[in-house]
Amino acid sequence: MDEMGLSFSGSAEELERRFSTLEGKWDNEDKGILRFRKIGGGVVSWYPPTGKIVCQGKVKILDELIKQVAAALSDEQRVQKAEGEAIATAKSKPQRAATSKVPNPEPNGQTYKLDHDSELVIGLVGAVGTDLEHVTKILSDRLGKFEYTTKSIRISNDIITPVAEIEQTKDNYQRIDRLMTAGNKLRKDASDKALLVKAAAAKISQIRVDINKKEEPLKKHAFIISSLKHPDEVQALRKIYSNGFFLIGVFAAESRRVEYLIKNKDISPENAELLINRDVDESNPFGQHTRNTYHLSDFFINYDGNIDRLQHDLWRTLDLMFGSPFVTPTFDEFSMFMAFSASLRSADLSRQVGAVVTKNKSIVGTGANDVPKYGGGQYWPESNGKEILDQKGGRDYTLGKDPNVAERQAIIDDILRGIPADQHGIVRDALNQSKLRNLTEYGRVVHAEMDALLSCARESIGTQNAELYCTTFPCHNCAKHIISAGIKRVVYVEPYPKSKALDFHGDAITLSTEGPQNKVVFEPFVGVGPRSFFNLFSTNLGSGYPIRRKEDDGSTAEWDPHNSRLRMQMLPTSYIERETAAAAELKEILEKIK
Repeated sequence: MDEMGLSFSGSAEELERRFSTLEGKWDNEDKGILRFRKIGGGVVSWYPPTGKIVCQGKVKILDELIKQVAAALSDEQRVQKAEGEAIATAKSKPQRAATSKVPNPEPNGQTYKLDHDSELVIGLVGAVGTDLEHVTKILSDRLGKFEYTTKSIRISNDIITPVAEIEQTKDNYQRIDRLMTAGNKLRKDASDKALLVKAAAAKISQIRVDINKKEEPLKKHAFIISSLKHPDEVQALRKIYSNGFFLIGVFAAESRRVEYLIKNKDISPENAELLINRDVDESNPFGQHTRNTYHLSDFFINYDGNIDRLQHDLWRTLDLMFGSPFVTPTFDEFSMFMAFSASLRSADLSRQVGAVVTKNKSIVGTGANDVPKYGGGQYWPESNGKEILDQKGGRDYTLGKDPNVAERQAIIDDILRGIPADQHGIVRDALNQSKLRNLTEYGRVVHAEMDALLSCARESIGTQNAELYCTTFPCHNCAKHIISAGIKRVVYVEPYPKSKALDFHGDAITLSTEGPQNKVVFEPFVGVGPRSFFNLFSTNLGSGYPIRRKEDDGSTAEWDPHNSRLRMQMLPTSYIERETAAAAELKEILEKIK
């Protein structure tokens, strides 16, 4: 309602005095905004840096609220103008929240406090053969409901093709393969695994200048970057855009991706397999590492051919980003977050893995990968009355080494004893690159999945037909115990290429969720990932602004995409600038109270 011209340039105390005839209460939950919540419904927001006043509420009470506010400001002409425009607006379109001033530092040292028009950067990661163009279109259409303009940046077409020397071809296999090679070369030549997304960021900067004619944030613009192929690319974008960047992982079964490449790209089955295998995890450190990039996602979407579900899941993702108050976790999301939470207690030297066992929508056991202790369970740090310490000789780090690695090297040393000394270097390198490096037989830790199952056993909790959620795909050792324990479904986030679970137990494990099941189903996690779970589902403890679910009169709060803003906003100022603004504001306050 900023078009209605309501504003106030006095002090907060003066504004509160003028509102004394209205029944309600004030709050400043969002720093930099003073809000008056009127009894009976309606909210008045005052933005001190600009003086702007915004009225919000249901259409049936909004007209009267604006009239009362204008009257409180003692400006009869503004009352008449507000009345007329409120009626016209209510009839023509949904009410929308005002936007704050373009967030640039002001001459008086102040900077914006809350940005209703924050830019948004979304990264997509999906294995080759995943139709990310369709995903981009669904996201773009839905972002339009939030009044966002979307710009799409494709790494292959917009970044690699313009700068790399790629021989042109109509053969799609050769084209994709050459693009992969060209991208790898660009990263390697620059000695920068994140080079391509830095180029994408530079392109966003140029788009901003082209539209604004200067380097300023664009009002309600979203940029979708596809497709990310290296973990360093994710870290670079998170460093650049912080809370304003979200990664969406799009899962499509390999059979579906092969079919897409064959039918839509006219690629032979053999070449489709070659592309897929190359894309997963190249040995080249500057190459394609989609598998290791995917699990870093904030959201996981399943592209299984069900277009309606794909659209719904993507819409739900955006609704959460924009603060929808009534989107709550699914049981899968909750369980995976609990598995992730369990992983955080692990002190393993290699990785943190967590797992939970559930029955009838209840968690009945948790586990993490760590060293077992006498009496059952695993080591925890304990307090001795003065400090919290780990028992010496308990967890591996207190031994100063990983026993599994030490034993593996001992095996290699034993082999080398029968080989001439001048060949030791070559043979040792070969053995270190062989399947010996995948041995886990000599580790002291109990794996997370096993720990979760054992925690059930210690409490006499049956696991027949239970489900298991784990942060990483189970290894073959855990898989056989999962099968034997009667688990019917396993949900995981991160792949584990060392696992031989399917090779050893294909008779009892399946990756398919279709048709009648007489095997344990291992399926990838779909939903809000652990990384964003807390910030997006907590109403008031996350990094985003607090969520209100009801009005002061007890009625359910309304939420409208047109009247919403990003929960996690991108700040276009540095902490130095915000400190400077805070210091200037403090100085002004101190001068007033002298």
